[in-house]
Amino acid sequence: MSQRDKKWRHIVRGQFTRHEGLAPQTLEAVLMGDLTADTKHCDISGHHIHWLEAGDGPPLVLVHGWTCSGFFWKPIIPRLKGTFRVLAPDLPGHGLSSKGEASYLPEAQAHRLLEWLTTIGVDRFVLVGHSMGGEVAARMALSAPDRVQKLVLAGAIGLEEAWERLPWYGRLSLTPAARKVSNWFFTERAMARTNRLFMTGPGRPPYLECARDVVLTNTNTPHDLKALTYTTRDGLFQDFLDQRLSELNLPVLCIWGKNDKVVPLEVGKRVARLLPHVRLVQVPGTGHMLPWEEPEVMTSEILEFAKPRSQTP
Repeated sequence: MSQRDKKWRHIVRGQFTRHEGLAPQTLEAVLMGDLTADTKHCDISGHHIHWLEAGDGPPLVLVHGWTCSGFFWKPIIPRLKGTFRVLAPDLPGHGLSSKGEASYLPEAQAHRLLEWLTTIGVDRFVLVGHSMGGEVAARMALSAPDRVQKLVLAGAIGLEEAWERLPWYGRLSLTPAARKVSNWFFTERAMARTNRLFMTGPGRPPYLECARDVVLTNTNTPHDLKALTYTTRDGLFQDFLDQRLSELNLPVLCIWGKNDKVVPLEVGKRVARLLPHVRLVQVPGTGHMLPWEEPEVMTSEILEFAKPRSQTP
């Protein structure tokens, strides 16, 4: 490793993130840490897709939310890989996947993931989506109902009510002017504080590894930071699924933190009312970061809901 790459621990100094540019191999190694999974890449229709893969069972796809990546699922990948072939992609514009000026609207992202799954030979699968990834996952299920066997929505956006209930600071952060300013203060310290104040339940830790991963994948180079502007512009609250959720004629599990400030539980209850075949699980003392706050609970609920029948006692 070069001296330049060894600086990764010191990327964040003071208030500002220094965009020093880790080499791709170093960045990937830092993000992987001690996670036991394969890291893979392929190209589809002008986009480079990176994903994490672990396990040999039936396919289960994990779709992350805004600013995150497949690494967001680190706490639950080891718990699921004994039952499923776990696939955790980085959406285009995020993580280690390609970043440019393309559309990052959820509908476009849904079609890209379906094309990626076709490319790697995955036909039918269980689908899990968190936050913005929940909207992408729902759109995947609507576009390919014959391929998605079961759907899990965790703190998912996609309803107009989610926008209406978004706290004032959330709305402010999404304005064009605020985005330009806030991008330059995208630091580990700021992310950890944001996690503690807004993203997690009361008394939860700031989940420093998650904060670090988000900062590294969004600010490693100026190009990453520019892509963050595009994914924010397109990925959040641009269209709504209120009139379409009733079309999801498949088993759906909704998992919501009772203390979610970003997508409140009332939104989860409305999602459940709109779906024809649904079970809503409310997780006490938990905010928006379900896979980090309650990985055991989330894993057990997914396994109970989606475990192949031959493995069910």
